[in-house]
Amino acid sequence: MSSKSNHDDYLHRILGYLARYRTLALPGVGVMLLIALGQLAGPYILKQIIDIAVPKENTSLLLVYAFAFLGIVSVTGALSYIGMILLAKLGLSIVTLIKQDIFSHLLKLPMSFFDKHPVGELMSRTETDTERVRDMFSNLGANLIVNFLTMVGIFAVTFALVPKLALIMLGVSVSLLAILIGFFAKIFPMYEKARSFYAGIAAKVAEFVQGIEVLKAYGRTAWAEAQLDGQAKQRVALETRISLVEYSMMSALNALIGPLFIVALLLLYAPKVFYGTMTLGTILLFVEYGARLLRPIAEIAESLRSLQQARTSLARIRKIMATPEEPNRGSGLSPALEREIRFDHVWFAYEDEDWILRDLSFVIPKGSFAAIVGASGSGKSTTISLICGFAHPQKGQILIDGQPLDRIDIEAWRRQLGLVLQESFLFPVSVLENARLYRDEIPEERVREALRVVHAERAVAALPEGLATNLWERGGNLSAGERQLISFARALAVDPRLILLDEATSNVDMTTEKHIQESMDILRAGRTMIVVAHRLSSILKADTIFFLCEGRLIASGTHESLYRELDEYRTLVDQQFPSGKKVRA
Repeated sequence: MSSKSNHDDYLHRILGYLARYRTLALPGVGVMLLIALGQLAGPYILKQIIDIAVPKENTSLLLVYAFAFLGIVSVTGALSYIGMILLAKLGLSIVTLIKQDIFSHLLKLPMSFFDKHPVGELMSRTETDTERVRDMFSNLGANLIVNFLTMVGIFAVTFALVPKLALIMLGVSVSLLAILIGFFAKIFPMYEKARSFYAGIAAKVAEFVQGIEVLKAYGRTAWAEAQLDGQAKQRVALETRISLVEYSMMSALNALIGPLFIVALLLLYAPKVFYGTMTLGTILLFVEYGARLLRPIAEIAESLRSLQQARTSLARIRKIMATPEEPNRGSGLSPALEREIRFDHVWFAYEDEDWILRDLSFVIPKGSFAAIVGASGSGKSTTISLICGFAHPQKGQILIDGQPLDRIDIEAWRRQLGLVLQESFLFPVSVLENARLYRDEIPEERVREALRVVHAERAVAALPEGLATNLWERGGNLSAGERQLISFARALAVDPRLILLDEATSNVDMTTEKHIQESMDILRAGRTMIVVAHRLSSILKADTIFFLCEGRLIASGTHESLYRELDEYRTLVDQQFPSGKKVRA
């Protein structure tokens, strides 16, 4: 994409946000214009006092000018307050809209996006970038508008009075602005590095908080603190250096340029006052405008630097927003699952051709109980991800009743699934809302029945407020077995057509596993069930067991047939059950 098209894209997006809140943007700009006029009017009134009221010794006129000056100062102050409120609301409204757009878009992105972007980094980037864009529309925008209008006004007034001097001021100002822009361009990489430090710190904090139990268990909290402290010190050192360079530059300009301009002005034009070719008020007007000119120039340069940062932030936001959504969200064929799920020569790799699944073909009839087993890394969980539409094969296809899954409405398909993972996520809300996942159309009685079926009703009843008990983050006030039972109840409460269990019993005790096995017969009644398991006790009754090895299907059949005919499966069974014990389905 060319630089011009990038610029047009940024401009279009900015104008789009402004258009949605023009009732705030237009009055805000109008107020900024009045503020700039007020700042120009003050020195001009002083000129009139000195050049007209004082020579005429007209007290009444002097009072008129004095009250006009006071009124302008008061009105300008009030307008500044109103303008900042309007633009602050504008910035907050726009950043809220941007965050809503980002979150809405994130919900539509494929799982592969989140696999490549850690949560901590993603959140810190999103928050930091959106807040910088907010500044662009509020404080930064207000300062840039007022300062630009003030500079234009100064040059317009001075050019009308003394064109030659105005042109000199313009030349000096443009040169000074170019120097400042060049200066900020030089230190821009330092700002980028400082933001990277901030993003890294925020990501680390998120990771350490999520893993606090492990850090405490292994006595690594001091190490974690040292890691953050080290990065924080690097950031502080860098930002201190940035501030030192920036303030040194600005202090030098304030100390030299302003006084030098005033001295040069007095030396060159003061004699004209004595000759009567220039009034004293005009000299004082130029002195006042010259003294005021440096601040707008510096702030415009700073604003342009900040705008560049905001543009970079907007580009990062645009990059997230430009990430393609999952295909067929709310569109495509309607899923049925009236006959079968078929894998037709499926190949899949997360990166390049590092194949996880290799030429995988099998059929799971509707209403059957299928199991997928194999050693770690054989592609079992990847198979479940493909069925859910979380990933898509590079070769071959997955067919639902003969229709390719990538042509089916993926949202409608997932509403027919009941998924239980090895570590299902529980939200920090009530047990009821966790079990029905905020679906108010699912009645409480159905949730209670689901809990009863999976033998979780006693555990829930023992909680302080039963179903209304709020869970801690990730269900921390429940045992691992209780968390998994609620996940099973969640899968049952949505009344799915297809139940997918991915290592759902690997982290529970024997009693909980027994409860789960007892409930599986009820769960599969009238439904299709696919189970990925290391613990073979949960799949002995499967209609078909698919044995994967290095992403290939090497055998399929019942437990008895595989135990007789497949050495790898027999070895797996013998490792899990006591020697000499007859294992029956």
